[in-house]
Amino acid sequence: MGIKMKVSPLIASLLAATLTAGTASATELNYAFGYPAASTVGRAADDYAAAIKERSEGELTIRNFALSLLSLAEAGPGLRDGLADIAYVVASLSPRDYPRYMLMQDMQLMVNLRETKGKESVAYAGAVTEYTMLHCPGCLEDFAGQNQVYMGGATSSINMAICNKPIKTMADLQGMKIRVSHPVVGRMFTYLGAAPVSFPPNESYEALSQGVADCTQLSLPELTNMSLADVAKAVTVDVPGGLSSNVAINNYNRDSWQALDEKQRAAALWGASQISADITWGYYADAVTNEKVAADRNIQLIKGDPEVLAKMRTFTEEDLPRTIETYRTDFGVQEADEIAKEFTALYDEWLGLVDGVDSREDLRTLFWDRIFQKVDVAQHGM
Repeated sequence: MGIKMKVSPLIASLLAATLTAGTASATELNYAFGYPAASTVGRAADDYAAAIKERSEGELTIRNFALSLLSLAEAGPGLRDGLADIAYVVASLSPRDYPRYMLMQDMQLMVNLRETKGKESVAYAGAVTEYTMLHCPGCLEDFAGQNQVYMGGATSSINMAICNKPIKTMADLQGMKIRVSHPVVGRMFTYLGAAPVSFPPNESYEALSQGVADCTQLSLPELTNMSLADVAKAVTVDVPGGLSSNVAINNYNRDSWQALDEKQRAAALWGASQISADITWGYYADAVTNEKVAADRNIQLIKGDPEVLAKMRTFTEEDLPRTIETYRTDFGVQEADEIAKEFTALYDEWLGLVDGVDSREDLRTLFWDRIFQKVDVAQHGM
């Protein structure tokens, strides 16, 4: 006959509460991103999952799905419909769903009008993320309309023309089929005499190898991220300029977000600050690394003729007011002028803020202190 131990009602209730709390609070969410695990995004995703697990003391964990669960093209609607808890959303694939966010993206060529400082992409990422998270309730409402919670952005390094034949002069550009991610870049290439085409960036390898496109508008790290070094012959490093800031890199499905407790949401925000900084800095640093990749693979790195660059600047000066007006009239963003003015001022401020940023860790600290720690987890996305 076994020995029966008497447990007081108080201890019994405390044990039960502890076991119940431990079971209820542990949550695993899946994160879908349309990049390889070994890419800039994939490496950042691993650190993101580790940061959230540590910050939440194991109460929130992330399971990464690289190149699976949702493709880049599927991410927005798939996240909306709950096919993933978190996803890397490319807003330019459905710009009318995120018009205020895309307005900031389509102002990207303004970086070509300023004196080059070298960290334009880092400053742009900070400005887009800060403006969206802290100063643009309409931006957050647009994401909420897609059943998503915005959790930060990132930028590529400066966009270039990655080609299967060199382009340098105005004559070279005539009739060239160039894949573009953004309408404003498509308009600029049309102005320059090229023939822009549009399809998801991860189809660039096949398009270049089969001659469907002569060039693709992407940043230099995609030589390795997307294996474009296998098919590219030349890169024009200052055409088209600008950068890609149209991604919401770790948006949450709104239902998944609201099911988290405040401690878990706080850990998710901490992780978001890390991955925003990591992808942005990763692209900035990987651009330098890929210059050596290009040299090793005999891929020419060339600069556009002064005539091409002058025409690019002329286009930007003429097109920017039209872009802002289009968002007001065609996309229904009544406050487009206000967003453009405020965002431009914030970008100029961020150009100064990133002067002292020399590492990924520096950028992580800046993003956390300047943006993410100011977000109210009791209100954001709720």
